[in-house]
Amino acid sequence: MLDFRYAARTLGRAPGFTAAVILTLGLGIGANSAIFSVVRGVLLKPLPNRDGARLMYLRQSTSGPGGDNIAFSVPEINDFRQASRTLGGIAEYSPITTSLVTDQDATRFQAGLVTGNYFAVMGLSPIIGRAFDSRDDGAGAAPVIMLTREFWRTRFGGDPSIVGRVLHIGGKGVTVVGVLQSAPSFPQRIDAFMNMVNSAHHLSALMVTGRTHRMTEMIARLAPGATVEQARSEVASITRKVHLDHPEAYDAGSDFRVTLTPFRDALGENARLTLWLLMGAAAFVLVIACANVANLTLMRGVRREHELTVRAALGAGTARLRRLLLAENLLLAFAGSTLGLVIAVAAVRVLASFAARYSTRANEISIDYVVVGFALLLALLVALVLSFAPTLAREEALGAALTSSAKRSTGGTRRQRLQGILVVMQVAVSVVLLTGAGLLLRTVQQLSVVASGLQTENILTMEVPHDYSPSDTGVVALYEQMQQRLATIPGVTEVGLGSTAPLRAAGIMLEMKAEGRPVNPGAPVPRSEYRAASPEYFHAAGIPVLRGHPFTANDGATAPKVVILNKTLADQLFGDVDPIGRRVAWTGDVLRFIGVSDQWRTVVGVVGDTRDGGLDAAPLPVTFEPFAQTDFPSGAFVIRSRGDVASVGPAASRIIRALAPTQPIEHVMTVAQIRDESIGPRRLNATLVGAFGILALIIAAIGIAAVLAFSVSARTNEIGIRMSLGADANRVLWMVVWEGGRLVAIGLLIGAIGSLLATKAIQGLLFRVPGHDPMTLAAVLGLMTVVGVTACVVPAMRASRIDPAVALRAR
Repeated sequence: MLDFRYAARTLGRAPGFTAAVILTLGLGIGANSAIFSVVRGVLLKPLPNRDGARLMYLRQSTSGPGGDNIAFSVPEINDFRQASRTLGGIAEYSPITTSLVTDQDATRFQAGLVTGNYFAVMGLSPIIGRAFDSRDDGAGAAPVIMLTREFWRTRFGGDPSIVGRVLHIGGKGVTVVGVLQSAPSFPQRIDAFMNMVNSAHHLSALMVTGRTHRMTEMIARLAPGATVEQARSEVASITRKVHLDHPEAYDAGSDFRVTLTPFRDALGENARLTLWLLMGAAAFVLVIACANVANLTLMRGVRREHELTVRAALGAGTARLRRLLLAENLLLAFAGSTLGLVIAVAAVRVLASFAARYSTRANEISIDYVVVGFALLLALLVALVLSFAPTLAREEALGAALTSSAKRSTGGTRRQRLQGILVVMQVAVSVVLLTGAGLLLRTVQQLSVVASGLQTENILTMEVPHDYSPSDTGVVALYEQMQQRLATIPGVTEVGLGSTAPLRAAGIMLEMKAEGRPVNPGAPVPRSEYRAASPEYFHAAGIPVLRGHPFTANDGATAPKVVILNKTLADQLFGDVDPIGRRVAWTGDVLRFIGVSDQWRTVVGVVGDTRDGGLDAAPLPVTFEPFAQTDFPSGAFVIRSRGDVASVGPAASRIIRALAPTQPIEHVMTVAQIRDESIGPRRLNATLVGAFGILALIIAAIGIAAVLAFSVSARTNEIGIRMSLGADANRVLWMVVWEGGRLVAIGLLIGAIGSLLATKAIQGLLFRVPGHDPMTLAAVLGLMTVVGVTACVVPAMRASRIDPAVALRAR
């Protein structure tokens, strides 16, 4: 305690040094603690589920567009349920989007249709009410719903009396039986869970017996004693047998495959590369911060060398002096970690919203005891390094150390070399960090110039979804009435009506065939997104018609069936043959569910591709049918205006509300905003890494200037002698600049090599930009050279203004 008191007094007499060290460490530890809280929450934190490590997620995939996750059919799930010995429990889960309707409005929410054993398999419990069980399975069960804790709080204000209340969902009354504990879902966020009886289709013969009717996710729990590798081997074996037993359901060219992944890993798979990139960037900032603090400490150590030597001569042993240094550095490091935790707390909410783009575990991100322990551990490591790195005077050398004011020495060649190494490290790490940020920024620039396939000026989109059922009548007429009323808004020139807004994936992929164009052996069956569109849709959205013509008013419900293909699908189905007038048809069991017939349809047009799957993805194959001919209408409007299209939104919403008071209205956005939204995650990546890079650049520049300033101060007598012997100010200036410039040059070289190696790790986050992009590396090296030379010039100018006479008298 005496050492800590003395250390506090000593640091109080050096406020500039103390503030600089605490601020530098605070920034470094704060950045690392904030990012670590995200990494822990999304990737490392144990699941809240009971025995969460034994939860497994099974995914069925195929080659081709939309094949990353095609889900399972009920017969396929039953195959695994009957044959598997390593999976002790398998639950079914089908995600849907539906509406909660009240007297005042309607709210769209994400629901999961689940089997009665779902919560037992998942290891989840209700916080109020009950969970589902076997009584909630089958056609005779009552429709029930279980709210997630978050949806319960945001939509119902956490009302504990919610249990037993009947909600109007999807055209029927559904009873709330409980509220679920907080837990992540996959592959998307879920607001509530309902039993299968809420969907007549999920109890139909098609759903129960259709092997190719795939719309169900599969969650499993490892059997006691089973390992992940054993389960993977068994899943592969079962998959091979199923493919052999039912070859008609598994097109050989589509490469059907089933993978088993621990549920926790699946939850973080989309975020893993991005978060480890940010963690690496934050670690680089900490390295630079520690190097800067080490340099500051070495400089201060030189000034205190005489003091420590006197203490040693008076009997203080090496251990006693180390303890004194440790007390000072512990105070500095823990003060820095405290500041860092304050910074992390302020940043964690922003980072959580960032992580929500990648994982449903974002709401688990917090500054908990593990993150606090991480920050304190960093502080302890920094304090130990700073305390045991300096060399203390040996007993046999005390006499020499006490002679002639050691306080004016530069600290010896070894210490100067160490300071130089630290400067080189700062420069090199800054180059690597800035290069990564530059590549991400170049990716955003490349995405911003990708042709979306639309004329984006003055176009507003708004989605007005409808939970359609066959008993609904007049829905198409209602949408057409909305379209006509929207066209009367002042300034509006055209209104298009479609099933999906432009630049948004529809999510419905259907198998297709072209008349007289058989699929080549070994090639996958063609698949395309299903969309519906009114005659005005393409012109309103700015989608060019390349061949044929758009739909017309004559393409009504009773007219001959027609379709329009986008260029990607037309090329895939017909190659160089003109598709106009030829016929195509959708195929597959799923058609019976969505109400689309498999009859032949005549191609009347080909339109340009649009980047509906993302600006960084290849255009999806798309088939459009007339909105008047669709069998499950759900609408999105495309509104083109002469002036400020954003001002049209309120008037358009009022019209929709007047015609359908309880109809949900979602995503009222301009096409330009949708485009910006699609590159938002990449822009945020570049912003975060760029912020770390700028911070590293500033710290490195301060470090270079501080080392050279200390060198100039320590060499005042030498410089005075040089100038008295004829060296002019310019020569002294260039001498100091050369001393620092040499360190900068070495750092730039090492950093350039390190950048070429390190950027391979982020290749998956780049778009149309190579990891060894010479333009980015040249820009970073140029920027770092300017900053480094500027940092050298400031102390060099101070050296050039030294008065030789004053310097010699001060000797």
